[in-house]
Amino acid sequence: MDTNFYIKKIDFGKNTLNHFNKIIDVRSEKEFIDDSIPTSINLPVLNNNERAIVGNLYSKNIFESRKLGAEIISKNISKFLKKNDFKKTDKILLYCWRGGMRSLSMYLVMKSIGYDVQILNQGYKNFRAYIRDFFENQVNKFCFNVLGGLTGSGKTYFLNLLSKKYNVLNLEKISKHKGSVLGDIPNEKQPTQKKFETNIWFEIQKFDVNQKIWVESESNKIGKLSIPNKIFSNMLNGRLLNLDICIKDRAKFITKDYKYFIKDPEPVFEKLKIFKKFVTNNNFVMLERNLKTRDYFSFTENLLKFHYDKVYKKRKFFTDKMITFNLKLSGINKKNLKFIVEAIETNFS
Repeated sequence: MDTNFYIKKIDFGKNTLNHFNKIIDVRSEKEFIDDSIPTSINLPVLNNNERAIVGNLYSKNIFESRKLGAEIISKNISKFLKKNDFKKTDKILLYCWRGGMRSLSMYLVMKSIGYDVQILNQGYKNFRAYIRDFFENQVNKFCFNVLGGLTGSGKTYFLNLLSKKYNVLNLEKISKHKGSVLGDIPNEKQPTQKKFETNIWFEIQKFDVNQKIWVESESNKIGKLSIPNKIFSNMLNGRLLNLDICIKDRAKFITKDYKYFIKDPEPVFEKLKIFKKFVTNNNFVMLERNLKTRDYFSFTENLLKFHYDKVYKKRKFFTDKMITFNLKLSGINKKNLKFIVEAIETNFS
């Protein structure tokens, strides 16, 4: 009898996340961390070490490898069923790397018990193909407005406030990076490029295609990650609201926003070497002196003056052609949000 008759398989689509209330990734922990379907939980039928052992044996003895794999998988599935409170009413989707033995093993056990369970056809590869197609063929349906301003203008700060009223795609939050040489966030590791793209898709697919999405003016790279080409192109074609804030207010905001560097300035000393090729020798000596004397406000103000402001003004976002509206603000605080909203309602409707 054809066993495929009993196996329910589906392709990933725009309604998949809404259709299933439990999505289970049965791949190893490493595969899951590299990238996974949003909202899925990781129940590896073969963990990192077990997968390596079975894989190594496979190259020597296929039969013994499959036997060992079945033994380990059976034990792990039994453990998962005991620890997890799956309900008969749950709609469950299973996936592994390409819809093979790992997800099939879990499927057969859960199906025989009576769970409403399906397998993702071709597994993670099917999902990844969907994401690639989204960025290649679907993302152009979405239009962007850009919030710009020199470094330290509080763009991310204001976008977080605006997200209560408008569609906001916070690329720095998704990338776990502040978008500059000093943008590393302590105890935060940037996701893989695939995970970054998945998380961008996950946020965008929540938005109404008829409403524009607000993003921050960025270069095409945030830390080690690249903004997908068509999203970046759409950003460049968007309309720009430029925040005009004086250097002292910006330096004050950055000093507060990067307070973890004040607690532990050692990483800044290391990163400072990078700026040596971008600023004059006298300016570099001044920056070093600011750091050594722990004059963080002067260090920040001088770094903006000597480097960041010059670099930002060379970006495509800062051209006269891009600027739709220039908004001068005194300070970076919640009180000024109303002026940004007024500018949006007047100039971006």
